[in-house]
Amino acid sequence: MAIMRTHLCFSTWSLQLLLTLASPAFRAEQYPGYEVRQVLQEAGDFVRAAQEALGRRTEALQSPDEPSRPSVPHRFSSNITFMSGDLGFPSQGSGLFAQDADQKAMRVETMRPFDLVEGWVTNMTTLTLANASYDVTGGSLPVCRQLAMLRVQRFSDLFSWAANPLLSEYGGQHQVDGRQCSLWHLHAQNQSMTLCASGDFPVELNMSIFLKSSTGGRKFNTTYRFGPLNLGSEVPQFLFSKPSICGSLAPACENGRGLEPVQMDAYVFHPGLSAADYNLEDQNVADLAGDALFICMDRLRSQTTSFIDHNYSLISRYTLQVSPAFGQYGLCNGYPDTQPPGPFCAGGDPRLVGKERPGFVGDGEGRCAATSPIGFWLGLPKAGHCPPGQSPTKDAWVGGCTWSVQKRIKTIQQTCLLKDHDYLKFCKADFVEKRGFPRSMAALEAAFASEDPSKGGCKDVGGPHDQSESTFIV
Repeated sequence: MAIMRTHLCFSTWSLQLLLTLASPAFRAEQYPGYEVRQVLQEAGDFVRAAQEALGRRTEALQSPDEPSRPSVPHRFSSNITFMSGDLGFPSQGSGLFAQDADQKAMRVETMRPFDLVEGWVTNMTTLTLANASYDVTGGSLPVCRQLAMLRVQRFSDLFSWAANPLLSEYGGQHQVDGRQCSLWHLHAQNQSMTLCASGDFPVELNMSIFLKSSTGGRKFNTTYRFGPLNLGSEVPQFLFSKPSICGSLAPACENGRGLEPVQMDAYVFHPGLSAADYNLEDQNVADLAGDALFICMDRLRSQTTSFIDHNYSLISRYTLQVSPAFGQYGLCNGYPDTQPPGPFCAGGDPRLVGKERPGFVGDGEGRCAATSPIGFWLGLPKAGHCPPGQSPTKDAWVGGCTWSVQKRIKTIQQTCLLKDHDYLKFCKADFVEKRGFPRSMAALEAAFASEDPSKGGCKDVGGPHDQSESTFIV
């Protein structure tokens, strides 16, 4: 009878969970490693919705043949092994997990091989303190972002549900890396979490979360495997303290201050529903290598899931002039047709052109580096856009405009590159070799170099820049 009552409770609150989880939400760009923040965000919402639906009742409905439900210590830390599939294939790394449920604080540090280039590492520290969250990347030259656009950022105990018989279902005995543990389930449609615990100590936490987009969505699977736990006073308090760097943005690159603007080509993968989709204000763009990588990532993911980013249909190439005193890169999202409507950026400098290596790789995210085998991604803040007819000056980093559009070179249909020239075969070959994206870069460059299909070229489909810039970029 106890088990039947438990199943009944799952069915009665599943509708409320679905209504809660179906609300529109900002979906951050799917950068390598950024899944950590998204899954933690959604998993916390999932747990809170489940607890609120049941009023946090804790009646004992335990069956005699079940082990005692785990009561995970409120304050602990542990080294972890981290597993994910945010690029459409398994990836693994190491890190640290620390939580103090009484302080409403959680810290997750992850380091893993950057799967696109041999020998590189992506690192991220995600810190949640009550109702605020911070992401720290950049290695020995750390960069901090508070991404308030990711709904309400607040702490949620990802373990407490397992102690509640109205929320947890027993899944039997399991072994994880040779360790015996009891498996507990929390689930609803499209979302699930499992905790395998040895007594009160977590051994493995798995989160399977469906992240929605305007054109579908995809399921993310993230697993943390825990080592021996440090408890109570063994856990240093600094793990739950806001880093001092989170009070300010990264400074303008010293090696670019006082220099004249530089001319560069920038590529952008974008929808083509209206003239507004060609507006580069508050958009992320990339150099040739950076966009070759981005297109590969976006399309390879869409092959294995229903996730397709932003209704992308066009690829455009522009010539820009930018101040080389680069600032902190912002995560930009949205076009006029997305929900919620965009564009808008967060975590970056509001005026300086932002710059990073894809995936936050390297010290300082490579903001001030001159070269990168995987190119660079750039953020073009609206407040830094020069008025028509003006360009940045050598003192732009102090005040004034920091970027201008010189010309739209060409716009092509994505289908020409992806289907007519079979772009993904180059992506897959580059992914296997892990030496950057030379094949993909060459194919993308050829598509813009001519309109001759026999040479890999694509037709210029035109765009608003065939008129004056002021009619579509203001």
